[in-house]
Amino acid sequence: MLPDAVDLLDEKSREAYVGVLIHVAASDGDLVREESAAIEAAMGRAMIRPSQREQLRPQLMMQSELGHLLDQLSEDACKVVLRDAMIIAAVDGDYHESELEAIKQIAKASGVGQKELKSLFTWVEDGWRWMARGRGILGVNLAGDEGLLD
Repeated sequence: MLPDAVDLLDEKSREAYVGVLIHVAASDGDLVREESAAIEAAMGRAMIRPSQREQLRPQLMMQSELGHLLDQLSEDACKVVLRDAMIIAAVDGDYHESELEAIKQIAKASGVGQKELKSLFTWVEDGWRWMARGRGILGVNLAGDEGLLD
């Protein structure tokens, strides 16, 4: 993996970071395979130890209090989790209203305004297109890629 701002988070912040991502993924009441895989990848990226992962996984089935998790994060850490929560929310192909509400709450906690939030949504969409183009070059398209490559 390339260096990222997640690397700057202390251990307690990394756990809260993963907790927020779990909250967003579970907020629509339908945890899909892609969201579970993205959460596992985020735990790896945040260098969450295997024993900690075992403690965090049950949260996938229940909702943690988002405000409590955000209170454990600095404003910069909230910005990092906002970015990654948007990716988690989009990974199943659509933003659910409950995911959008959580994203708005995270944006408020991080001091991110509407203009920056809109730019982040565009950035996520551009990322999906970028990945689809890479798969297209190799001829290993996934379902839905054709809609991204218009």
